[in-house]
Amino acid sequence: MSTTPTTDPSSSSSSPGALLRSAAVPYQGPGDLTLASIVLFTLGAYGVAAGAATGQEAVVAVGVFAFTLFVIGIVWPVVTLANIDVAALAPTDAMVGEFVDLRVRVTGRAPRVDVRVLDPPGAFWRTAAPADGTIPHVANRRGVFNFVRVQVRTSAPLGVFVRTRTIRVPLAASITVAPRPLPASPILRGLPEEELANASAPFARSGGESVRSVRPYVAGDPARMVHWPTSARRGELVVKEQEPPPAQGIALIVDLRGFDPEGAAAEAAGIGQATLAAGGVVWLGTCEAEGPVGEVVSDKRTLGRRLARAVPGEPADAPEGWSAEVVRA
Repeated sequence: MSTTPTTDPSSSSSSPGALLRSAAVPYQGPGDLTLASIVLFTLGAYGVAAGAATGQEAVVAVGVFAFTLFVIGIVWPVVTLANIDVAALAPTDAMVGEFVDLRVRVTGRAPRVDVRVLDPPGAFWRTAAPADGTIPHVANRRGVFNFVRVQVRTSAPLGVFVRTRTIRVPLAASITVAPRPLPASPILRGLPEEELANASAPFARSGGESVRSVRPYVAGDPARMVHWPTSARRGELVVKEQEPPPAQGIALIVDLRGFDPEGAAAEAAGIGQATLAAGGVVWLGTCEAEGPVGEVVSDKRTLGRRLARAVPGEPADAPEGWSAEVVRA
């Protein structure tokens, strides 16, 4: 989570909708007593004991009042947080190491509540409930995530007891976190033309086209297609008929069974993106939760999503005739 507030730090933290970074030290566990609780408990115990010993009813009343505040200060935050709920909305795509903006909505009633996102734990942001705001959060793990863990805490109204609660918040749409690609060179190898001819998606071809033959110029042919040397020799305009270059690319097999699955996914992302950028074709073979999956990826977003869903297991085999590049964990 970023340490930069999403709103002006000078604004009131009790205003609904304001999310301000809290400077307080994070509390651990479901609840913690504060210094104010120790003062009230001590005052209560002393007042009751001293008043009973001296027979001074006023001192006893002060002690009872202090004890009452002590109990209210503990019960109130517990009841308040029990009625607090959180909803969150995240972008659908991200990359490991990126900060994403989580739209967080806090419902319920609380004069002061601190909110932070866990996994990894970030800074607390202070607001009054109900509230709606954006919290930046770092995507630190590859995968597909359907929920986030949000931690809320409050000590309102007396500051006697800090109650902390962790909520598992489902996302309206899953967020897919792709691996961060490592620097890599493209891999461009010849691909079987018969396989590409039967494929439904068009494939990019690397390299320049070669001239197959020439034919007479027809109205509407672009000027750049005119073959000037032949036209000069024949005395009439002719245009080039070109032979498309052979398709090139790679069958990328990603095996995450090993000691460094995240490193392997990042390496595969680097190779795949470099090959796509060079105009190559990438067929990606992985293992997902349902089993082996192998198919052509058309762009780096699809590549990242496929690698985000990859899990350790037997990956799909490369199609017949394709040159395979295996990346192992």
